[in-house]
Amino acid sequence: MTCTRIAMARSTALRRPDTGLGLIEIMVALALGLFLIGSGATLVLGQLGDQRQLLLESRLRQDLRAVADLILRDLKRAGHWGAAQDGLWHPDGGAPAVNPYAGTSPPAGATATSLGYAYSRDPREDHAVASTERFGIRLNANTRALELRLAGAALLPATGDQWQALTDPALVRITRWQVTVQDRRVDLLGHCAVPTCPPDSAAGTAAATCPPRLLQHLALIELDAADARDPRVRTHLSTRVRLRNDVLQGACPAASGS
Repeated sequence: MTCTRIAMARSTALRRPDTGLGLIEIMVALALGLFLIGSGATLVLGQLGDQRQLLLESRLRQDLRAVADLILRDLKRAGHWGAAQDGLWHPDGGAPAVNPYAGTSPPAGATATSLGYAYSRDPREDHAVASTERFGIRLNANTRALELRLAGAALLPATGDQWQALTDPALVRITRWQVTVQDRRVDLLGHCAVPTCPPDSAAGTAAATCPPRLLQHLALIELDAADARDPRVRTHLSTRVRLRNDVLQGACPAASGS
């Protein structure tokens, strides 16, 4: 009996069909695999996009820093005069000479989209401002490039001046450029032999020159830029610089009876 049951069991096992994955199981496995592959690819593409944007932002910020450094280095020369000693007061009472390179455009207290200034480049000072001694910064409205003036007819920058691009329009587009010039007046009356200004009624035009003061200029610069290849990449830079060559205004009041 036992042998018969064993034989029947073997016969049943031999007749049982082989089992495996059905069509539904294969389709589910394929769907899961495609989902995992798609999720991984999306993650990788997102990381690559973030890295590319980070690289563009870093390059854009670096380009702006380099441009700002060039501007600040040149702007610090504004008002340089090869005969600055002639602008000092002398014990003999002679009036100090006026610095021909002084002044900025815009003047102190104003905001503009262009900046003009001058400084001496003479091997031997000639006390005259040549066209190649007028400089400035402007934004070219057509190319959106920041430009440095190499020569100009006046202190105020104009389109007829000679300009050199500081930024590459194929890489960087300057969307906003603004400069504000501020000044700080230092009263020098305490250094005069007569430390009191005369009244307006008695001094006449002397009231406009007294008290003598030292005029210190400060330029505030703001830059907005976008990457020319990807306008979504933007950055902002704000900096300030103090012009090194101060301006002397006014004169000490004259002693009574002189």
